[in-house]
Amino acid sequence: MFPSDPLQAPLWAVLASLTHARRILEVGCGHGYTAAVMASAAGPDCRVDTIEEDPDHANLAEQSFERRGLSARIRVLRGRGQNVLPRLKGWYDIVFLDGDWREYPGYIPHLRRLARPGSIVVTANLNPLFGGWGRRLPGKPAIQSYLTRLVRDPHFRTYVVPGEWHSISVRV
Repeated sequence: MFPSDPLQAPLWAVLASLTHARRILEVGCGHGYTAAVMASAAGPDCRVDTIEEDPDHANLAEQSFERRGLSARIRVLRGRGQNVLPRLKGWYDIVFLDGDWREYPGYIPHLRRLARPGSIVVTANLNPLFGGWGRRLPGKPAIQSYLTRLVRDPHFRTYVVPGEWHSISVRV
């Protein structure tokens, strides 16, 4: 688990403003830092659902949300993204993928269903494709497949942020 860079925190306020975010989905909660930043950036009327497979991380995140007074606005959904995403209903204004990148190709049908036109999808952890974090990380073919499919998908317009190795997509 690699926590989000605090310098990226202002991004969430920009995205929340652009989308008038009322619902945000995060896949890969870790200790909850980014979910808390997103909830705070989007304001008191926004709710965040965050998916986390590791029970220890989920517990730590829930404790963090409680300490920050955000537990009523952030819900931790326990399990793997590939198992939780099919059960979710309704549209999200922002989706942040920050979990197991080897599962990303399987998320695309769920992104189409869960993101409304105008929603933003931010994808992290593209580093193995571009040589970041060392060259021995598994999953390069999965990330390559995901990005290729996302860029070619007529439901999305996608930009890969050089250097950060994130992608930002808008649902059209």
